[in-house]
Amino acid sequence: MHHSYLEAIKSFEGFTPKAQWDYAQHSNGYGTKALYAGETISPDEAERRFAAEIAAARSIVEKHAAGWDEGTKAALTSLTFNAGSRWVTSGLGDAVRGQDIEAVRERFLQYTKAGGEVLPGLVRRRLAEFDWIGSGAAPAGVGPSAATTGPASTAVARAAAPVTPFPSSPVNTLLGNGPEAGSAERALTALREGNGSAPAGESSDTRSAQALSMLVELMFDLQMRSTLADPMNPTETRAERQARTA
Repeated sequence: MHHSYLEAIKSFEGFTPKAQWDYAQHSNGYGTKALYAGETISPDEAERRFAAEIAAARSIVEKHAAGWDEGTKAALTSLTFNAGSRWVTSGLGDAVRGQDIEAVRERFLQYTKAGGEVLPGLVRRRLAEFDWIGSGAAPAGVGPSAATTGPASTAVARAAAPVTPFPSSPVNTLLGNGPEAGSAERALTALREGNGSAPAGESSDTRSAQALSMLVELMFDLQMRSTLADPMNPTETRAERQARTA
């Protein structure tokens, strides 16, 4: 797996030396399972654990997406590392095995929940990974430029880092030319631009938050209205993944 994708996944997760509660387990390092609550590990040990869990995730992807390009495999590996392997038996898995890239893109963006809620950080992460789907090789500078250094106890804390450039209009691709398309494009444009275009008196952080909120609402609406949506919850806790792959 190309090192640029690996660095991007590490940046999504952020580095946390001391174990923090992460929905279903204690995690430390780059989002890997801690041996016990409060465990503190070194950067070297974090690298070893990350490499082992990424290898396990990649092996699952290779079983179901062997014929896909490296970018799609990287996106699925990142999803598996972050949310587990339940996608294999869902509509996303069917789309992968059927070599249907449009269905893969649509269903991939449904994996934005943790604890039963759509999280803005996970929306940002899925959109960043979405940009990898269908790419034959890792582009220069893929993913966030640097890992976060704060606590990583929630998906928001670990996944709200800057993202890669978006496709021209990923949400438009899913919604076609419907009335939501313009709103989706505006939200994506606002997130891409970040600084420099906020109205007077309005901070760039406020503008970004408003744009992300708009995008989350659009994503939620897409999930609710899609006739192809999976009837099952597409998320899986890290504890479930660890129990199955142990």
